[in-house]
Amino acid sequence: MRRPPIGLIDRYVLRELVTPFAFGVGLFTFFLVIDRIYQLTELVITKGVPFHLVTGLLVFMLPSFLGYTLPMALLVAALLAGGRLAGDLEVVALKSAGVSLFRLLRPILLAGAAVTLAVALITMWLTPVANRQFQQQLFKILESRAVAGLRERIFNTTFGDVVLYVEDVSASQVALRGLLVSDERDPRLTRIITAAEGRILTDEATRRIVLRLMDGAVNEADVMPANPPATGGLPAPRGGAAANTRYRYTTFTLYDMTLPLDSPLRGATRLDKPERDLSLGELRREIARLAADGPGRRPYELEWHKRLALPLATFVFLLVGFPLAVRSHRGGRSIALLGSLAILVAYYVLLTSLEGMGLRGTLPVWPAIWLPNLLFATVGTTLLVATAREWRAPTPPAAWRLMHAIVRRFPTRRPGTRPIIVSPVGPRDSTHIVDRYVIREHLVFMVICLGIATALVLTIDLLDTLDRYLRVKPPLAYIFQHFLYRLPADVHAGLPVVMLVATVFLFITLNRHHELTALKAAGISVYRVAAPVLALGSLVALGAGLFQELVLPVLNERGEEVDRVKIRGQLPRHLQSRQRLWVRSADSRFYRVELLAPGTNDLYGVTVLEIDRSFRLLHRLDARRAHWTPRGWELSDGAFRDLAPDGKVRTVPFARTALELPESIDDFTRIQKPVSAMSYRELSEYVTRLEAAGYQARKYLVDLYEKLSFPLVNLVMVLVAVPFAVHSPRSGRLFGVGLAIVIMAGYLVVHYTAISFARADLLPPIVAAWTANVIFAGIGLTLFARLRT
Repeated sequence: MRRPPIGLIDRYVLRELVTPFAFGVGLFTFFLVIDRIYQLTELVITKGVPFHLVTGLLVFMLPSFLGYTLPMALLVAALLAGGRLAGDLEVVALKSAGVSLFRLLRPILLAGAAVTLAVALITMWLTPVANRQFQQQLFKILESRAVAGLRERIFNTTFGDVVLYVEDVSASQVALRGLLVSDERDPRLTRIITAAEGRILTDEATRRIVLRLMDGAVNEADVMPANPPATGGLPAPRGGAAANTRYRYTTFTLYDMTLPLDSPLRGATRLDKPERDLSLGELRREIARLAADGPGRRPYELEWHKRLALPLATFVFLLVGFPLAVRSHRGGRSIALLGSLAILVAYYVLLTSLEGMGLRGTLPVWPAIWLPNLLFATVGTTLLVATAREWRAPTPPAAWRLMHAIVRRFPTRRPGTRPIIVSPVGPRDSTHIVDRYVIREHLVFMVICLGIATALVLTIDLLDTLDRYLRVKPPLAYIFQHFLYRLPADVHAGLPVVMLVATVFLFITLNRHHELTALKAAGISVYRVAAPVLALGSLVALGAGLFQELVLPVLNERGEEVDRVKIRGQLPRHLQSRQRLWVRSADSRFYRVELLAPGTNDLYGVTVLEIDRSFRLLHRLDARRAHWTPRGWELSDGAFRDLAPDGKVRTVPFARTALELPESIDDFTRIQKPVSAMSYRELSEYVTRLEAAGYQARKYLVDLYEKLSFPLVNLVMVLVAVPFAVHSPRSGRLFGVGLAIVIMAGYLVVHYTAISFARADLLPPIVAAWTANVIFAGIGLTLFARLRT
């Protein structure tokens, strides 16, 4: 008997891997990059950063993503390919021809070797180089387009110890209006500069950034030390309010000051995890240099071992995934995707836990990194041998029996196994049966997609927070609480993708099984079949809107509190001492506080500035200490100053006085919620307060209208998905995944571009917020009208 051609089997199995592998790389990389798309688009459109610089940032991001997505995609491809070969009984046919499961594994291991080599090159060489280039690119953007980092009506700390407040930034990013600058580089002096207008100039030759101020004044005085009784673990305050001894007030028409380039962008990554930017040789030299410092050496040893272990995880995933797919061939591709994500989550959770133990010194470095590979390789080898020799599995535990019951409750349909039975009672009853059938199938796909999305969100969030957890070492219960509050918000953000993929899968499946043809023959049009899906999409959009308004703000607030208080060990925001606090009140009043002590209702090193509409300083109050009582403020050791238009300064010192101000201690301890943690009603009230105080609230109007338009994206995705899926009758679900990615990527590009145009004052906020919805709803309706029903 002739043996089957070996090369043909290898090529056949490899072809089975190529398509799902390519889709997996695209899908996983897309989900990792999606959060960065908006920031990059805003840099190009709103901030005027050249497109090639922003594209460079995206390119330098990709290697760190690909180091994770390539093994993940190959695992998914192996599960899908193995499940299909086993499901179509090709594994049985090959076994009968003398081809064992070990022989089938050879082309898969060959693909694993190629991916392992690629991941090794990425992690050992490309990622450190890309990380350094990424930092240099950020620095180049900051240097050449420093105004890109400035935000209106925000105290910007981009330039280190120079705090810059800008009332208005022109749409051309050239003119700055209403500036207040606090130069705090010298702790012995308080230097506050106000100006009506300004420009930021860059000098490429000398690598300097110059802030040119026009029509303003410089206020300079010696610092009166704040001398608080205790700083609650914070560094001792360096600055304070102006002393009574000397005060210099100088007006100018033109004033240039050089801004420092010590941006947080330059050093944040290296301070967080500097070993990530080092090559293997540099890691070895750093390990040798720190030979006598055990705790300081461990992070570099862990990083060195991870560079070697992570590429080999590709083989480990294949050893576990392929036999698992062959053994559970009846679960379908959705179960294969869920299984792959379960393997990934289990692997990275174990790796995170052991790496934390290695960083603390409770476990040697080598086993901390290599144990997950060894454990999963052992499990995979056992599964492979058991599957190849057809060992009977022992009685499964209760959890697996429950999962099997769920899978049996929602089985994967195959052609001809579940025909639609049209009741002869009448058209109304028959369409009701069709409605129930379509809704049930759509709900099955939604549940599966939600499960996959949940697992994917957990995996991505775990990868993002892995380094921080290793540094902070929080208890496992706090990490669980973090994910408990974070997960619903992330799933809500990804719900449009779930609706899109579920709808595409539903109609592609109905087409492939000729069920749409049967329904048309029974006199039921595609419009009638799509009606319950659109109704379900409307209900999901309504539910998403209610969730966004009533539940999401609470979850975000509690999740942020867990992350800040329990995991990072900081005090709650309302009790947390803060240094160098700047606040602007509703009228033209600025406060600078060197130290805020909420526990005692005290402010130390207080400066109060009164300005007019042209940003000319009118009055100034300095005090070493301000204590809040129910009757008002009690001030100690300070001075009142009145500044006349001719430059004369009248100073009234005081040792102790009482003063009534519109602001109470709550105005300093209360932290303005971010937009993501505000409901539509709260944001609307906030916009109203800003407009009443004379502020420009345009950017908040964009966010406000976005909160109205986002829930309807779920319905828009359903509307677009139906005609696209119906027009692809012979395509499989992998094509459906690709189609969903293309549709969602197109929607995001249109949406983010419109939002960026609105922030650049090129589109009205309400138009920008609804542009993508209107365009894609129009595309969906047009294609709907052209369907052959």
